Amino acid sequence: MLGEQIKAWAEGPPLILQVRIDRKDIIRFAVATGAADQIHVDPGVARERGFADVVAPPLFYVTLRTGVFNLVPQRELHEEGTPLRDLPPIAFSQAMAGETTAELFKPFVAGDLVTCSRRVEDAFEKQGRSGTLTFVRFEYRYADLDDAPFVVEHFTRIFR
Repeated sequence: MLGEQIKAWAEGPPLILQVRIDRKDIIRFAVATGAADQIHVDPGVARERGFADVVAPPLFYVTLRTGVFNLVPQRELHEEGTPLRDLPPIAFSQAMAGETTAELFKPFVAGDLVTCSRRVEDAFEKQGRSGTLTFVRFEYRYADLDDAPFVVEHFTRIFR
């Protein structure tokens, strides 16, 4: 059963940040991931297909999660590299990635202003062979200024 301290942490306010999607970042991601469609690197091709600028490949949102939410001063990082604000107030010796699911609604286009929010969706404990495991399920939501989503991701961290 979760303690009051972790319940209070889990029920805290969401973290909300904004970022403008940069053409160079999209092109860099497209080249690095081998995205072959010219819509990702050529603004002319993107415009011919009805977009204002280059279009990000589908998994581009991962760069937002790892960049927007994880770029903090070193003093705000746990020794294993996670921002302290993303860690439940419990003692743990290991943090692991769990299940991740994502709903993709529309593509990011260079120039888009994106509201990125992170909230704790759920936190619970299970008994494992090596002791208590704490599961924290985050919701990462990326939306435009009208709150229409680009992507909604559910990401679980497991703490032992």
